[in-house]
Order: sequence, then C-alpha cells, then structure tokens
Amino acid sequence: MKPALVLAAVLAALALTADSAAARKPWLWQCTQIHNAEVQYHCYVRLFLLDIQASRDPARELPRIDRRVSAVGGPVEASCHVLMHEVGREYAQVQHLTLSDLQRYVPRSNNPNCSAGFGMGLVMYLGPEILRSGGKAAAQACVRLPTRYRVYTCVHGLGHALLRAYYGNLGEAVRACRALRRNFAPDCAQGVFHDYWISLRGADGTARPRGALSPRTLCDGRLTYIRPCWYRYFLERPIGLPIRDAQDLRRACRHLRGLERFGCISAATLTISSDPFDQMRVCARLRAADAEACLRGVPDQALAGEPAQQVRLIRACARLGARVRPDCYEWLGRTLAVVTNGTFRGRGCAKLAPVARRDCVQGAGRMGAALVTFS
Repeated sequence: MKPALVLAAVLAALALTADSAAARKPWLWQCTQIHNAEVQYHCYVRLFLLDIQASRDPARELPRIDRRVSAVGGPVEASCHVLMHEVGREYAQVQHLTLSDLQRYVPRSNNPNCSAGFGMGLVMYLGPEILRSGGKAAAQACVRLPTRYRVYTCVHGLGHALLRAYYGNLGEAVRACRALRRNFAPDCAQGVFHDYWISLRGADGTARPRGALSPRTLCDGRLTYIRPCWYRYFLERPIGLPIRDAQDLRRACRHLRGLERFGCISAATLTISSDPFDQMRVCARLRAADAEACLRGVPDQALAGEPAQQVRLIRACARLGARVRPDCYEWLGRTLAVVTNGTFRGRGCAKLAPVARRDCVQGAGRMGAALVTFS
C-alpha cells in the first residue's frame, strides 16, 4: 500500500479513538507511534499543516511551533526544517501564494529550524513565478524582509526554487543566481547545489537526476561557485563513512587543494555535531587553512536567543592557533551578527579583549555581504 494510503488509514483509525482522550495525549502523538519512517514523515507534514492553517497566521504560528518542537526534542526536532519545506510548499499552494504576498507569510523568527524551513518552502513553491523574472523579482521580495537572517533564508530558498523551476538544469539555475546582486549570488547558488545534493536521494519532493555527479567533479569551479557547491554535500549524501573528528575531516578531503579543499572541509565539518562547541573543539585540532575552513561549518545559528552562549562560543576562538584567531573572531562576529540582526556587534563583541573585539566588530560590520558558507 502506498504511504499516503497507509497514512490516511492510520489517521482515520486514530480519529475514532481521539475524543476526550486526545486532550490528554502529548503533542503530535498520532505520529510518534507510527513506526514506518515514510508514513510518519507524511503524518507530521499533515499535522503541522493543519496546525498552521488553523492558526490563520503562519508568520506568528511558526515561532510557537519552533518552541514546542524544541521542548519535545528527538527526531521531530531534528527533522523539522526539512519537514517544513514540504509544509511550506503545500501551504503556499492552498493559499495561491504570490511574490507580493511573501512577506505576509514568512515566519517572524530567526530560528533556523522549523521557521526557516517553512520560509524556504514558501519560496520553493514560487519557482514558476520566480522563473519569469529570472529571480530578480524574488530577490527584491527577499530584500524587504525585516532581518538579515530571514533575507539569507529567502535567498537560499530562491536557489532551491530556481533549480526546480529549471527542471534540474544546474547550469541555468546557477546562471540565474549569478545575475542577481553581488551579495546574493553565492548564497542563491548554495541553495541550487543544496537542492541537487538532496535530489541524489530523491528526498524533499525532488526527482533523482540521471548521470549524477560527485562534488569532486561538480565543485571544481566549472559552475563558478566552489565553496557553495561543496557546502551541503555531506549533510545530504545517502551513504558514507561518519565524520567525527579532525582525522576524519582530512580523510574525507584528501588529495584536494585550495578552494576545493576549503569547501570540502567546511562541508564535512557540518556533519560532526549540531553542537557548535563540539565543532570548535575539532577545529582547534586542525592547522591554518583547514582550521579556517572548519570554522565555516560551526553552526552558531543554533545559539539564537542565547546571548551568553554566543559570547562563550566566540571566546573559544582563543583556543585556536594564533594565525587562525583573527579569522575566527571575524567570522563568528559576522555570523552571530546575522543571527542577532546586528545586535551582537554591540552586546557581544564589546565583551571581548581589545584585539579580539576589533576583529569581531569588523566581521559584524560585514553581515550584509554574501555568506557563501552558512546554514
């Protein structure tokens, strides 16, 4: 039986026993007791969609869902971003979303999990409309969003949308990104490549491409953007040896040089842990250029809303080699400014020693530039 039919049968059976007992059940209980992963996935999509539709205000409801998912933890928290890609697309279809409506529905949150995933799903749905303007109208819609992180999320989602609108033609999609304003092009391209890596396992509503390319071939510069090309590869690969430490990073990227190695190390670092402090400990065990590349995979967006932890993280730059420290303070100052919409410059950088503060402030001042490697 097809997953959709199985899900319908499961939900119908559950509905018969819901009544007053449902009020005593934990949130999303209908899905947590399903043991078929695909059926469970569709169950979560269905319940999230019903929740958002009932709220009549996804921009405010998604931040609430982020908080509830964080409290539940486990698989639903880990997968919420991707689940919300599909929820966002389905919601946009029901609402007949247009670019002019986008700002109304984008979640009012910088949370990188459910909210960011839903926002990307909305933009993905707009692919045909985006294609008519080559992406420029969508980029203007992204600019109007109120925080830097939401702008970044929108631009990354634009890359996903372009690849789908061009039916998987990487060259056309990347060219459309390259035609955008300078601070958007690499981040749009990262969305294009991300969607391609997802498609290799046929996930998230994609179709598997014929003649799939490895990153060692595709990310050699033939499509301009080497580091964005690599960045999401290891997160999305269907199989592969786990990457746990500095030795595994070097193994995964052996024989690569220059920007290709930088991109590979950054991408591989993303898979070590969702804890930015774990990532920093691994980066401290690498030398010079590899350590700098490793920093690009530190998920500091996970510390959104935790100012004390953000300062603690950037202070960990002191454990890196002297050559790498300025880049560490600059990069974390910049990305933490993105996460906090600029407030880290005054509230976080100010708590560092003078030299570190200077590098942090310099980085925060560049938060509007292309991020290139960021989640």
